[in-house]
Amino acid sequence: MTDDTPERLSFPCRYPIKVMVRAEPGVRGQVDRIVEAHAGPLAPDDISERNSAQNRFIGITYVIRATSATQIEALFGALKSLPQVLLVL
Repeated sequence: MTDDTPERLSFPCRYPIKVMVRAEPGVRGQVDRIVEAHAGPLAPDDISERNSAQNRFIGITYVIRATSATQIEALFGALKSLPQVLLVL
């Protein structure tokens, strides 16, 4: 018999979050501020950015120090409230 229950995270932990946004002036700063408000300041090595082939979209990956599922849920909700954000994973 197999256990199909997903593995739970053990907090605190490093947790990657990928945000896909429209490439608009100032959007990166807005997203950075939201992430920092929920996860604290991040080191430059904990953030990576990649433009789409047509430079219409930006994929930003943040590796945060997650302290709870509630923190992650609140961060996702805040990010999704920005109109420029297309996807949060």
